[in-house]
Amino acid sequence: ASGNMDQTMKKAAVGGTAAIVSGMKQVGSASVAEMERINASIREMGDNSRYVATQGMNEINETLKQIAVNTSKHEKHDKKVRQTDNSANKLLSTVKRIVAAAAGFTIGKELLNLSDEMTQTTARLNLMNDGLQTTDQLNQMIYESAQRARTSYLATADVVAKLGQRAGDAFGSSAEVVQFAENLNKQFVIAGASQQEIASASLQLTQALGSGVLRGEELNAVFEAAPNVIQTIADYLDVPIGKIREMASDGEITAGIVKNAMLSATDSINEQFEQMPMTWGQAWTVMKNA
Repeated sequence: ASGNMDQTMKKAAVGGTAAIVSGMKQVGSASVAEMERINASIREMGDNSRYVATQGMNEINETLKQIAVNTSKHEKHDKKVRQTDNSANKLLSTVKRIVAAAAGFTIGKELLNLSDEMTQTTARLNLMNDGLQTTDQLNQMIYESAQRARTSYLATADVVAKLGQRAGDAFGSSAEVVQFAENLNKQFVIAGASQQEIASASLQLTQALGSGVLRGEELNAVFEAAPNVIQTIADYLDVPIGKIREMASDGEITAGIVKNAMLSATDSINEQFEQMPMTWGQAWTVMKNA
């Protein structure tokens, strides 16, 4: 029995060992297969990594090439920009020299014209000056009058000179002529007359006073530019403004009446004038006078 038992145990042991070996072989084969699969995956990953790396490097190389090209283009662009700037600066410098020369010529010409105009105006003022003041003092009176009325000094001096020469008998002094011109200028401002209307009406009125009466075209010119001047005359004569034309046609609006009407209304004219705001054009005229 004991022998049989030993034999049986040996067989079992051999069979167990064989089973273990067989199991180990199976595990080993599976392990080898798994290792081979893993190695294959690693190789595949390596291949993919090399592909990705290669592809990435290719892209990087292309990018660097593009950057180089762009840098070259940018440098060329900068060079062209610098060249253009240099050309523009040279052109601007040339233009500045031309403008400066032209401006200098224009200013010089204007100064010469102004000098001639001042010389002629001063000569005419010297002729009409009543001698109660020097011509320089008369010029100063005219300048201050023009500044108060916000009108051109040269235009005022021209009116004063013409009135003094052509209608001097209607005025008692050169100071009266200046005051008349100032009131007239202020009436133009109050009426909102344009520079053309002022120039035309001033010339027509000067001619009318020189002839001794205000009528016809001269009256119409004043009516259009500054109807308030005609209203001042009507108020002085205490008649409706509509009657002025009839009186003018009969020669009743004399230079003396026009002068007295304007000078007697000085306070009223100043009061109305002070209510008028100064315009940019008037401010510029005042600066030019100065």
